Amino acid sequence: MDVGQLQAIVRDEALDSPVLYGVGTVATDAVVLARDDHGAWRVWVSDERGGAMGRTLRVFDTESDALEYVLQKLRQVMRSRRSIEDWRR
Repeated sequence: MDVGQLQAIVRDEALDSPVLYGVGTVATDAVVLARDDHGAWRVWVSDERGGAMGRTLRVFDTESDALEYVLQKLRQVMRSRRSIEDWRR
């Protein structure tokens, strides 16, 4: 997967936009992708302070694998949000 493919899926499924390489707003439940000083890709779901929520931080050797995890987390966040909204009704 590449960034363009991810963005197309995000649009088609009406998912939240991830924060990719510092572009976007880091808010609670944002899915963040960053490259570290060692060339690895780091992905996490942000908490209220922008840090990694729980055990969501994962490190990948390839961008493709990192983007697959970004998509997985975006879908999980959306499912959780919908469950909470259904519960409140």
